[in-house]
Amino acid sequence: MSPGRTLLPLLLAAATGGCAAQIGHGDPRFAASTTGAGDYSVPVASMLARKFNTVVRQQYDFSCGSAALATLLHYHYGLPRSETEVFTGMWREGDRAQIRRVGFSLLDMKRYLADQKLGADGYKVSLDAIAKRRLPGIALITTKGYRHFVVVKGVVGDRVLLGDPSLGLQSMPRATFQGMWNGVYFVLNTRPDLGARSFNAQWRALPRAPVGSPFIDPLSQQALTLSAPFYRDF
Repeated sequence: MSPGRTLLPLLLAAATGGCAAQIGHGDPRFAASTTGAGDYSVPVASMLARKFNTVVRQQYDFSCGSAALATLLHYHYGLPRSETEVFTGMWREGDRAQIRRVGFSLLDMKRYLADQKLGADGYKVSLDAIAKRRLPGIALITTKGYRHFVVVKGVVGDRVLLGDPSLGLQSMPRATFQGMWNGVYFVLNTRPDLGARSFNAQWRALPRAPVGSPFIDPLSQQALTLSAPFYRDF
């Protein structure tokens, strides 16, 4: 049996919903007319499908970390990765005893990315620094008593744009996000120009944030062991 197949049932049996479960995919459909005014077709997609246009939906209760990383790679760096690929890769490269105990961490993400020849680090930063630097990244938030990985896709004014693996594309007041976030921001150091081009690009009509200086002083590997833990850790 493959490592991924062995681990998934174990995690799902032990977890109580640290990351919300995904609803099934909804494919766009077309509504057509053949009236006397002429034939036409209009693309129609459900609101749910639209929410996940730039977000990889998590397939399992405990897979927000792999879905968040797949979202960052696919929609911000042009590196299509499925949630399953990332999940299996993090399991293969990670500390399996630690993963079995508390789930995936930012350090597991860093190790997986290193195996993919991609550099990444976590930084202790402010939202102002994120808006200035214009790099998408992964944040660990606490919501309703559970820890949850999300992708920060943009910051404009008093709003934060999030790619949430369980809810899709979300806009949130800065104050609300700051009350949920621990201040650690995980970003790719490889091809920051690609990341910068995609930051704030998914607000639709909203303007981009200004360009600023890069992050400095990456956190230690010990700090990157932050996880989305099981219920027993609370």
